[in-house]
Amino acid sequence: MQDFVQQFHYVDHQNLPYIKGIGKGSGGPEYFWDGSKRKDHLVFLQFTLAGEGTLMIGGETFTQRKGDFFLAEVPGKFVYYSKQNWQFIYVEFSPVVRQWLNVASQVFSQASADFFKSLMDTFITIQEEELDFLENSEQAFNLFLKIKKEINNVQIKANAQSLIIKRYLEENYASDIGLDKMAEIFDMSKFQLIRMFEEAFQYTPMAYLRKYRILCSFELLWENKSVDETAKAVGFSNGNYFAKIFKLEMGMTPTEYKLSKKNYQFKKR
Repeated sequence: MQDFVQQFHYVDHQNLPYIKGIGKGSGGPEYFWDGSKRKDHLVFLQFTLAGEGTLMIGGETFTQRKGDFFLAEVPGKFVYYSKQNWQFIYVEFSPVVRQWLNVASQVFSQASADFFKSLMDTFITIQEEELDFLENSEQAFNLFLKIKKEINNVQIKANAQSLIIKRYLEENYASDIGLDKMAEIFDMSKFQLIRMFEEAFQYTPMAYLRKYRILCSFELLWENKSVDETAKAVGFSNGNYFAKIFKLEMGMTPTEYKLSKKNYQFKKR
């Protein structure tokens, strides 16, 4: 049962994200949704306010209680239903936001108070105000950033050791670090290490290390250190490999980055 629904229709979407609809609903023993039978194309978030519901997705069953939420792409292979009084709100996004999710369907327990406040503030704003397309898109983009931040925080908390690994990489980036050595230090297999870190930070440990080394190279290049000096200082085996990775990450060579310094020099007054 849907207690309140607000839908938005625009002629020109401009390939921007926007909110297609919001709703507040409740469900009892006969409440049942099959995501595979819905015809519209969207990504939606459903947040439980009270009661209890059940989500079946990816061969797993999840109980949804107060403070829990899930994201799903429609159409999709999932169902959700209620055996008790299930009260919830939902936000439907245009499908363009799918590109910002590593996995389309995700389930989360006990959202933070800050996220709940942001979600409700957006819900109330959209419910009470008439929005043109760009205003709607701004609300959608801001809310989706909050969702991404909440997802990131939840994943990091669920993988507390990943923070320790991340700190190890940042403190030892200039050293010769490999997966075999890290797996030995943290007493886990390389597969476990990669999976846990990637779930928390969306990068493998070695990909994160490369990015962090490039970040640390900026100041050295700015100080006019040579490419070879910089490469060795941040943990790369040689200047050629460093230059190759730098170009992939930054879209320019280390030398081009050094030359760009003159664009930021200001005359003394």
